[in-house]
Amino acid sequence: MAAPHPTIVLIHGAWHTPPNYQSYTDDLQEAGFTVHCPRLPTCNGNRPPNAEFSDDVAHVRSIITSCIERGEHVLMIMHSYGGMVGTDAAQGLDLATRKAANQPGGVIHLLYLCAYMLTPGLTPQAIVEETNRTEKWLQMVEFAEDGTSFLADPSLACFSGLEDQSVVDKAVESLVWFPLGPGNAVTTGDVWGTVPSTYVRTSRDCALVPAYQDIILERIKREGVVPDVVEFDTHHSIWISLPQEMVQLAFKAAHDERNLK
Repeated sequence: MAAPHPTIVLIHGAWHTPPNYQSYTDDLQEAGFTVHCPRLPTCNGNRPPNAEFSDDVAHVRSIITSCIERGEHVLMIMHSYGGMVGTDAAQGLDLATRKAANQPGGVIHLLYLCAYMLTPGLTPQAIVEETNRTEKWLQMVEFAEDGTSFLADPSLACFSGLEDQSVVDKAVESLVWFPLGPGNAVTTGDVWGTVPSTYVRTSRDCALVPAYQDIILERIKREGVVPDVVEFDTHHSIWISLPQEMVQLAFKAAHDERNLK
């Protein structure tokens, strides 16, 4: 008898909300997964903002904790900014640590979808500066005096390459203004050092551009960790452009032979 699927905790990106991932959630559930896609507090649309990176981490950690305390194995799927949130939130909740403490459940795999898989102390802004793309980043994002930001051209940044304009229009409607603070938030988690990971590199990404992703992967490798890297010639919203491939990748990550049982 095949092993049951782990529970998926799907963490969305900045400016996004769970409705942006509804098609992916539906596809995963149809494939037999239980999926939780919580709305991050920073993406509540409030202006001025009333939440920060630490609130996102605490909220996601509470979701993971409730799952693993029921004895569930958890597959983290993290998109874009959701990568840094999920990494910090899962710290110390991995299956190996839980087993060592005679506790049930735990995180068994980390699947990063063109996401910030950061080493401790690193910030998204530092990566932008390291690639000398600060000017282009400032052109991509609108900054408001109330401490929030929005994408200057959401269609280009997140949904470029999608041919169905109605899909793009619907996706853009679900985006919200996002606080400036998380861009300089310092990450502390390194759960990727103990949990098997998969990184999806998107070669035509206009938001988390390939140069950012390459720096992320190089820094992780310097730590002696080599994630399974899968590359797709597509854009930032990969679950929309390649829906079946993303379900198959989730299944592969869920039952990766590297995962603890």
